[in-house]
Amino acid sequence: MPATRHLKGRETRQLIREFTHRYPESATTLSSATTFEELPVDESSVIFVDQRPLIIRTKDLLLPSLRFDELINTLPKIVVDMGAVAHVANGAQVMRPGIKQIRGSFGKGDLVVIVDEKFGKAISIGIAEMDSNAMQSTSKGKVIANVHFVGDVLWQSFVSKPH
Repeated sequence: MPATRHLKGRETRQLIREFTHRYPESATTLSSATTFEELPVDESSVIFVDQRPLIIRTKDLLLPSLRFDELINTLPKIVVDMGAVAHVANGAQVMRPGIKQIRGSFGKGDLVVIVDEKFGKAISIGIAEMDSNAMQSTSKGKVIANVHFVGDVLWQSFVSKPH
């Protein structure tokens, strides 16, 4: 696995600007951080902020990692039944029948956190394929694109060894 690379001042400022524009709730955490390092993982990368894996950079997106609790806790939640957990944690898209509860309102294309019904633990981050009202009133079909989940290569890169 490649080593982490320290981000230079300009790169760091640009990253903070882009990320906080999309996720204003992250500003406090990111603006007080002192070190930013990037770990390439396949076609994406994980950005460690003060040695915490907080940001995922894909080809076209900047996303919070499942470890960015300060931000994850502010996002709308989709509660899935325990039967859906293994599928979602293996990268499956979220289907409407597996959803037990929708907490918060959101629009199509917004980021949502998928949590299990038993423990309320975040198992995935997804992009809503419809707004919360439409999701509430439908009973079938794929409703959330799974973009980062427990067990994916990005997750493995920061839970498999300490940084």
